[in-house]
Amino acid sequence: MLDPEFRPASASPPVQSCCPQCDSELAVLSVIGGRAGSEYWAMRCTECGGIHLDIVRPAPAPHRA
Repeated sequence: MLDPEFRPASASPPVQSCCPQCDSELAVLSVIGGRAGSEYWAMRCTECGGIHLDIVRPAPAPHRA
């Protein structure tokens, strides 16, 4: 299992860490790569057992002049 403090370097905004239903901690179940560098994070609440999905898009590339 992934470290609960793990955040991909390219993620923007960060992955949700609290359950939107009961405000308890979320545990990462899986991270699946998607299109254009996006990631799908499946998480389960440690208290109510709810399943939540976050779509994390890559950070924009730095603008170079």
